[in-house]
Amino acid sequence: MTDSARNPRSSTTPDDDALRALRSKLHGVLSRLPDIEREVVELRMGLVDGSPAKPGEVAQRLGLTIPEVKRIEERAFSRIREVVPIKRLQRFL
Repeated sequence: MTDSARNPRSSTTPDDDALRALRSKLHGVLSRLPDIEREVVELRMGLVDGSPAKPGEVAQRLGLTIPEVKRIEERAFSRIREVVPIKRLQRFL
């Protein structure tokens, strides 16, 4: 009997490991943002339900205007670029 047959959890693929590492890295980055910025980014990028939301959808859901959503998203990505050098995320791309 193989190790993976005895313990199905040990049969992770390199893709599973990379996805887990990416999720961990994203969580660390997003946790540094103010709540409203984190919510906007999560909704816009589809990190909540796997479906990216349009600015109007995010605005309606959070009780904001579309220009506010766009400003908040822009500010969030500026903060992300300051905090996390893109080189640290390139290995996931």
